[in-house]
Amino acid sequence: MKSHCSSFRLSARHWLSAALLCALAGCASGPEPQRTSPEVTIPLGQASNAPSYYLDQADRASGERRQTYLLLAARAYLQQGQMAPANALLDSLAASLPSQGTLQVEYRLLRARQALESAQRDDVLTWLDWPGHWALSPAQWRDAYALQIRLHQSTGDAIAQAHAHYALSPYLEPDYQQSNWDQIWRLLSAQPEELLRSAIDGSPDRVWRAWLELAWLAQHYAVQPATMLSELARWQRANPSHPAARKLPEDLERALNVQPYRPQQVAVLLPLSGQYASQARAIQDGLLANLLSQDSDRQVQFYDTQAMTVQQAYQQALEQGAEFVIGPLLKSNLDQLLTVYQHEVPLLALNQDDSHQRGADLYFFSLDPEAEAEQAAERMRYQGIKQPMVLASNTATGKRLAERFSQQWQSLTEDPVEIHYFQGNDDMRQSVQQAMHVDQSNARIDEIKRLFGNNTKADFRSRRDIDALYLVTTANEVRLLKPFVDVNLAVFADPLLLYASSRAHGELQNDQHAAELEGLRLSDMPWLLSDNAQQQQAAELWPERSLSLQRLYAMGYDSWSLIDRLAQMQVFTGYRMRGLSGQLTVDPDGNLERQLDWARYRRGALRPE
Repeated sequence: MKSHCSSFRLSARHWLSAALLCALAGCASGPEPQRTSPEVTIPLGQASNAPSYYLDQADRASGERRQTYLLLAARAYLQQGQMAPANALLDSLAASLPSQGTLQVEYRLLRARQALESAQRDDVLTWLDWPGHWALSPAQWRDAYALQIRLHQSTGDAIAQAHAHYALSPYLEPDYQQSNWDQIWRLLSAQPEELLRSAIDGSPDRVWRAWLELAWLAQHYAVQPATMLSELARWQRANPSHPAARKLPEDLERALNVQPYRPQQVAVLLPLSGQYASQARAIQDGLLANLLSQDSDRQVQFYDTQAMTVQQAYQQALEQGAEFVIGPLLKSNLDQLLTVYQHEVPLLALNQDDSHQRGADLYFFSLDPEAEAEQAAERMRYQGIKQPMVLASNTATGKRLAERFSQQWQSLTEDPVEIHYFQGNDDMRQSVQQAMHVDQSNARIDEIKRLFGNNTKADFRSRRDIDALYLVTTANEVRLLKPFVDVNLAVFADPLLLYASSRAHGELQNDQHAAELEGLRLSDMPWLLSDNAQQQQAAELWPERSLSLQRLYAMGYDSWSLIDRLAQMQVFTGYRMRGLSGQLTVDPDGNLERQLDWARYRRGALRPE
């Protein structure tokens, strides 16, 4: 008798397997060996489930598989901002993990993320340093470079941040490549020429060097569209497969199609007589100093907006052939001029516009103190400050700057900022003691002495949740305020970092004043924070001119330099002009934005940072 199995013909359309049919027919002589499916590799570098899911999986696993799930649980905790349980898991795994390979990389990635969240920046790159032959999953590479991007962003190193984006490219899906290339360009195109040149000279990677070269030539030839066009063609021929060669960045395309201003006659509207004559003269001196330093046949004509109305001055300038206008300076004059301005010629106003009038060829350049407060908040954030506090004079200016700092900090961190105001010099000590909770500590000490006798010894305590102070003060006020801050820090408290705006930068009569400000950081125009030829020349010509007038001198100097650059700066967002008054950019609405430099009092002098 033939076996049922041998007479059965297997059909691909039958839904039962041959093994099951044989078993039902009794043809198997014994149990089949149990087949186990190969274990699925668990991807590391990303966690898409809750920590509880990975912990449950870990309970059912053993060996490296269990370690993998525990690492993923730690990652999930970190993604939720739960540092304590993540740290506990990592501590428990540290001794048992392999010393190299994928699991060790995952552990290091998570430790690097912890360090970054704790602002321990020096530790981040240490954790991300492993031998080149270790195997990583694409997700782990993406995580490693994402951590580097965040690190370099926090330190303000834009070129290193761009390089991390470049290194990330091979591990991205095609749909994300263009946005990553856009980020590389956005970062590099905003860098000064000298930094780009240095990075080019030190780069052995041909594709990365091409990115740097493109950013450099865009900056270098921004005001020469014809030359830039030929340089771009040369660059494209040398780098035909480069992402930016196939599709030029949009703002660079726009810059190629915009002609720079080339006026032969420039009109300047300033209040050269009356109450504001000294401010106007400082601007005029800066502008003329710049003009005389150049080999140019461009002419300039000044119009006194105190001797005639600003509308009359503007109309007279047009009638006399002006092709570009700088000014007016006073806010009231600007408001009046904008009622008659019809974009006949480009206008660079030396003040802010509150009417929101915008349009082609209209620009606004001001020394906005509120912008300094915003930059201070950004700098503190990048330097790892967690909880700053503001001490400000109880004046209209003090309140404006304190509020602007608070708004910017909250937009960056979503955390509120504590603000304390002092009412004049006599109120400083009490305000500082209240802000630092020293008054509360002293009250407790007095109560202890009342209970246990005056011979009881106790040191006051100051609060420890604050790690920086932003001082919104004048130069005279900061010299009085800083000693109160110093003496109201408890003996064992960590020192506070002190920041201030350019309002606190004053003329120091002697080295003792500088010594009293030891450690104070402040922002100001580049030319006032370092030795340079323009500053030396101005000091020799006008030795009695105050710092506030010197800032207006720098404004006038930069106004003349901006004429040839404004058109390109408005359409090429990465184009920055390094001026005396700061690093200048133009937003799409024609507003000039200034990035200031920082310096710190060290060893009896104010030294650039």
